[in-house]
Amino acid sequence: MHNGVMNEVKLEEALMWAFYDGEFVQEKGKHVQLENRGLTFADGLFEVVRTIKGRILFFEDHFTRMIKSAAFFNMEIPFTSKETKEFASELIRRNAIEDGELYIQLTRGTDLHREHRFPSEKTPSTFFMLALPLRRIDAENWKNGVKLFTYPDLRHKLCEHKTINLLPNVLAKNFAYSNGGYEALMFRDFEGKKVATEGGSSNYFLVKNGVFFTPEIDNILPGITRGKVIDLIKKLDYQVVEKPVTVDEFLEAEEVFLVSTVSRVMPVRAIDQVCFSVCGDYTRQIMQSYEDLFFSSR
Repeated sequence: MHNGVMNEVKLEEALMWAFYDGEFVQEKGKHVQLENRGLTFADGLFEVVRTIKGRILFFEDHFTRMIKSAAFFNMEIPFTSKETKEFASELIRRNAIEDGELYIQLTRGTDLHREHRFPSEKTPSTFFMLALPLRRIDAENWKNGVKLFTYPDLRHKLCEHKTINLLPNVLAKNFAYSNGGYEALMFRDFEGKKVATEGGSSNYFLVKNGVFFTPEIDNILPGITRGKVIDLIKKLDYQVVEKPVTVDEFLEAEEVFLVSTVSRVMPVRAIDQVCFSVCGDYTRQIMQSYEDLFFSSR
């Protein structure tokens, strides 16, 4: 075989599949119209779901959250939970993903006139999924902990929904990255205090005097991993308090850890210039309990 032809064959074999509006298509193809409201208005929702060895972890939790937000924004998901999971499983199989992430996105569809008002007539939504290899994270992060940097929460008042309007999250995380950190601890000013909210893509817990504290769901995302961890803390017979938590309370904590779909449960070794015990006994217990749940779940 001619070398040029061979290279073309190898390139074709390396192409990844995506699921787009009911069809399996080549991921690198041109599918979304430029006038899609997801592009022009960030008028959409998304979920990131962890996959391992073909299993999709906590899929129903993620999809139920998307259904609730779609109803809130008057969007329509074109497929049922069962259908979506079947399509996702096939997508993972086609891409031969062993350890990865399933990305799901829904937008209000295409608006050729880029009207701010919602279309007067119901237009088809745009729904697609990507099955991707797991992003690389240094395994030492779970052993030695990570550093956070505080950063103002610049987001809108719809943070309980996982919208695709993520620029403030991107700015927060990149501030942390540029300073050698792993994540941002975002905060809002309230009555002269800095009230912690969440990270660019994480929720936070602290431990003090044997009690776990985490910011309450008040214009922050009800993270799926956050909910699982709260259940685990209760099963271990520890007290967990959901309330407004200030940055100062985090800085005065004995242990701090973050949780997310990709990071799972990860200890925090420092916030700005304040250091914490890593890995503390309470954090270690939660990490182990979550790993047990993680690898046994379907």
